[in-house]
Amino acid sequence: MRISKVYNASLLQIIARKGEIAYEDLKKEYCKLTPPGVISDRNVMFDSDLKLLESGGYITIDDDVIMYIQR
Repeated sequence: MRISKVYNASLLQIIARKGEIAYEDLKKEYCKLTPPGVISDRNVMFDSDLKLLESGGYITIDDDVIMYIQR
């Protein structure tokens, strides 16, 4: 049985649809604005989700440009 790490499919879907996107543009599209004092798990996990997608070979991050790798 093969076990793989759980990744954020909705974040990967946005990147795949765009093909190539700047970090700030992706963050604006994916992260939700929250009122002061409210913490969203989506916003907190954004950077770690990107690192997981990169380590899994789904995307590459070059400076501030994120590119989808078609597998």
